[in-house]
Amino acid sequence: MARAPETGFYFEPVAERLALVLEGAPFPTGGEWAHVGDPVEMPPDLARLEVATRWPGVDPEALEIEFQLDSAATSRES
Repeated sequence: MARAPETGFYFEPVAERLALVLEGAPFPTGGEWAHVGDPVEMPPDLARLEVATRWPGVDPEALEIEFQLDSAATSRES
């Protein structure tokens, strides 16, 4: 399973999933995840708007952010 190269907001365009993933943690599912931004510099609302800008047709209001913050628990599940 692929792991996040750095902590950040990531978007999976096929399933339209937005997640906050810690560096080294596995992504929530398979698929191609694109880095959207650093959570230190980008609040969640801005991350949603960035996704809508980069992927036209995605409704930023409908996006829920999945938080993958417990890397130890996530690693045990993989």
